[in-house]
Amino acid sequence: MQIMILGASRAGVALMKRLIEKGHTCVLVDPKAQEVERTLNLGVLTVNGVIIDIDVLKEADMASMDMVCAMSDSENQNLMASQIASDIFKVKHVFTRVFATEDFHLFDNAGFLSISSTVLTVDTFLRAIEEHVEREEYVGQVTANLFGNNIAFTLVDTTKEFEGAKIRDVEDSEGRHIFGIVRHDSLITALPSMKIEKGDKLVVAEKKV
Repeated sequence: MQIMILGASRAGVALMKRLIEKGHTCVLVDPKAQEVERTLNLGVLTVNGVIIDIDVLKEADMASMDMVCAMSDSENQNLMASQIASDIFKVKHVFTRVFATEDFHLFDNAGFLSISSTVLTVDTFLRAIEEHVEREEYVGQVTANLFGNNIAFTLVDTTKEFEGAKIRDVEDSEGRHIFGIVRHDSLITALPSMKIEKGDKLVVAEKKV
């Protein structure tokens, strides 16, 4: 299948890698699409530009796509791009990444399927926690199997040097990602622009080989 990925977010790039492994042809649209391709050398077609720019999407030949996945870190742009793909380019299968925790499914009436990162994250954590609590009262790390991958979730105390920093500025490049924040005894999904506050605990996710 020919699949267009809109937005070179972490999720977008991860999805693209998996699709390529499964033999699909991918087209990446992002303001830095060509830079991403040079860095990762994935062998995908790239078009530099904003994902809601109709001229950019024409250049990327969106109308010929079997499927479009709006995966940027901007919910508004994802929704707008999905509307464009569905209404203007008549793509039959359109999926969009959203972050809302309530009523996100209402967007499905617009002609595309919305998938909430927040809801999926919370559901995954709850399953992992519930399965683990059945075995032990508490440890600092739990492991869950997600789509055939063993992911270790570790609860980490933040230090003073991280207070006020944005999530995107403290993530490393060693395969560890900040998946969530425990704040005032509540779990919230970590977004790239979110600032770390005093007393936060970070839920760090890492794929185990």
